[in-house]
Amino acid sequence: MPLSGSLQFMPVPRQAKPDCPCAERPDWFRLEDDSFMRWPVLEAAEWEELRQCPECGASWVAVWPEEIEAPPILCRPHPADVRRLKDLDRAATMRAYCLAKLAEHLGDLKEGKQPCRKVRCERRRLHGSNYCLEHLIAEHFGRELARLGSGASKRE
Repeated sequence: MPLSGSLQFMPVPRQAKPDCPCAERPDWFRLEDDSFMRWPVLEAAEWEELRQCPECGASWVAVWPEEIEAPPILCRPHPADVRRLKDLDRAATMRAYCLAKLAEHLGDLKEGKQPCRKVRCERRRLHGSNYCLEHLIAEHFGRELARLGSGASKRE
């Protein structure tokens, strides 16, 4: 049945083909070429796009987290079956990227014995830092990507 106006069928997830590289890709990676620009766009926003691999149908989030001239990174979305950016769990989606970038600067991300320097935070600070992991993520990447809302790790 033909669709009228700007309506169009959205690509649907498919089973991964054995030769598709998506299955072996890490949770995030920096793009080395622009081949993903040919992938169907499920939804686009100012600094991120939800795209679909044409070979296996897997969804990936393209994000420009750093300089505008830098190539984007692709992240596996959380939840995996997300079809709209508004349904994306950004903290879970970007977690592996945030941890890798912090590890580049601090080395191993190991907790020390001292508490975090943020007021009312009982988490332990990371070696080489005055702050816990979540406050470092909030400081470097934005509060929306940190898991600061859990009452178990904060004084009430």
